[in-house]
Amino acid sequence: MDKIEMMAVVKGHLADFLECETEIFEQRGLVFHNAGKRAEGYQNPFFQVISLGETIVAAVSPSVRPIAKKLLTGKSREEIFECPLLYGQSIYYIPDAKGNRRTELLPGYTYRELEGDALGQLLGIKGFDNSLMFDERGRTGTHIVFYAERNGEIAGLAGASIESDRVWEIGVDVMEKYRKGGLASVLVNHLMHDILERDILPIYCAASSNAASQAAAFRAGFQPCWISTYKNILDGSSGYDELVRRLYAE
Repeated sequence: MDKIEMMAVVKGHLADFLECETEIFEQRGLVFHNAGKRAEGYQNPFFQVISLGETIVAAVSPSVRPIAKKLLTGKSREEIFECPLLYGQSIYYIPDAKGNRRTELLPGYTYRELEGDALGQLLGIKGFDNSLMFDERGRTGTHIVFYAERNGEIAGLAGASIESDRVWEIGVDVMEKYRKGGLASVLVNHLMHDILERDILPIYCAASSNAASQAAAFRAGFQPCWISTYKNILDGSSGYDELVRRLYAE
């Protein structure tokens, strides 16, 4: 999959979530878009900013659009992402199409890959919240994992969830005593290539504040593609909601 095809898949993936046309990402500067029910199922009211290339999309619920336009119009990219109604920034990565290769596995580990129903073999493991989690009924949103074992325990695990027909998102966890040896990037790299071989685009997400996760993405062969705000404070989901409400009430 070359860079052109990857970008086409990304635009289609984002357009599907926002319920808009892919042409919106061909525009320059700030564009406002009324979010649909799919986005509002994630958070309601919905207010999210996505920066891809030269496009900045402010996707908002109709009820929020007037205040969003008032706050964001005329602002720079940096100022838009500092909007006080928004919090958190997520950097999304896609594979580097140039010179990306499968790295060598680290010695001293046993490696396994599981997919679909076979993930039930790992039911009960703990400490892998970014890559594999089961609910109380034993269900998981993860579809495939690639992991390393040492001394009878899982040292690190990379897992991918199916986000859309052609996009799977990778997350990774490494137990603390096995960190700083490059295991995370190796696991992510191999899972990335396994997914690419299916003609599916693997993506990786890291918070803007998580330098270690960003470094793992680069070492695994990913490069940044787009950035998105995480959520907005309008539904009370912010960890500082009580303080924020007092400030706005004054």
